[in-house]
Amino acid sequence: MADGADDRVVEIKITARQQLEQVILPFWLDRGIDHEYGGFHTCFDNRGRNRTGTDKFTWSQGRFVWLLAHAAERVDAGELTGSVEDLLDWARRGARFVAEQAIRPDGTCWYATTRDGRPLAESRGGGQPDRSVYADCFAVLGLAELARVERDRSWLDLADPVLRRARADILAGTAPTPPYPIPAGHTAYGPKMILVNVLLAAAQADLALGGDGPYRGWLAEALELMITHRLPDGTFAELLPASGDTLLGRHRVPGHAIEGTWMALAAMDLLDDHRHRDSLLEGIPALCASAWDPEHGGLLRYVDAEAPDRPQGTDGGSPYEQGLVNTWDTKLWWVHSETAATTMIATRGYGHAESRDWLLRVWDYLIATFPGGDDGEEWIQIRDRAGRPLDQVVALPVKDPFHVTRNLMQLLTA
Repeated sequence: MADGADDRVVEIKITARQQLEQVILPFWLDRGIDHEYGGFHTCFDNRGRNRTGTDKFTWSQGRFVWLLAHAAERVDAGELTGSVEDLLDWARRGARFVAEQAIRPDGTCWYATTRDGRPLAESRGGGQPDRSVYADCFAVLGLAELARVERDRSWLDLADPVLRRARADILAGTAPTPPYPIPAGHTAYGPKMILVNVLLAAAQADLALGGDGPYRGWLAEALELMITHRLPDGTFAELLPASGDTLLGRHRVPGHAIEGTWMALAAMDLLDDHRHRDSLLEGIPALCASAWDPEHGGLLRYVDAEAPDRPQGTDGGSPYEQGLVNTWDTKLWWVHSETAATTMIATRGYGHAESRDWLLRVWDYLIATFPGGDDGEEWIQIRDRAGRPLDQVVALPVKDPFHVTRNLMQLLTA
């Protein structure tokens, strides 16, 4: 790597730490911890100025446990300032909330609860989902990371039946996926990617605890399943089959594919099986190029198979397609932070020179676009194509700190 590029990478690491210590973590540690009932507040407007509700979505509760446990490890390593014990104490309290209020006897989780832990689907009804496999997986992710960082197997034991049920349902194609309904006749990349993510966390925890659980074998199986979505041009199909001149067949979700790439690379390192490594690294520039907005810069949420532009093809009118059409040109913080992390990992961890150029390009857009300003607090998570803030939610009615916090911590350690 050239000296100038080395200097830029150092600058990125310094800025990432500053954003974590001065902006993002202070906001969430001050306003996100529910000291009365346990768990976390994540229902804020996009600008972070107002709390919009007190419901607790299990999806975000599990993610918050993960980020607190991981941040504690980063503090202990001297990469962040803070209190290891405070972070772990809040993580434990969040994990207990998930264990006591979200996990059900059948190994699934409630989709959401009230502030004090009553199931939202039962307390309000009105068509509220009672389960999403994403919520199940993120509950496991948080518990597994806490087990690894604390070296406490009881958290992994608590997560194990939830993981087994989620894995079985994903493999069977029966897993419910609110808030992203999978159109009939298709299988989706998203659940397979999240399964790799959660099995990676479980395997890392099990190894740290000296165990010999089934997670490594399951991870290898899930990785191969995820790779089936990779196309010859290096991009990924979000839905299979990706054929025909339809909106479902032609659309791509590059941010998802880029996010899954670092997970796959980490999984292959853990498994010591690098058969897909070179092809995945070579696909990173293609994925970035497929999403890069030629008009305003930045990465588009959804694109067409042939160009970074509005997805084309016959529209069947499903809720999935409606969301695709309505938000294809939005700029989301998670897409950019995941891409920054993936390109940094490829550059620093694997010496992939072509990823370095995309790291610098994406980082410059990200840091100029999402943090602060716009009369907001913390980062703005969704903007329009030109970069103006949109006062709306992305999926759940939450302002979720997970992606940006995780990715900035990855930038510190890559």
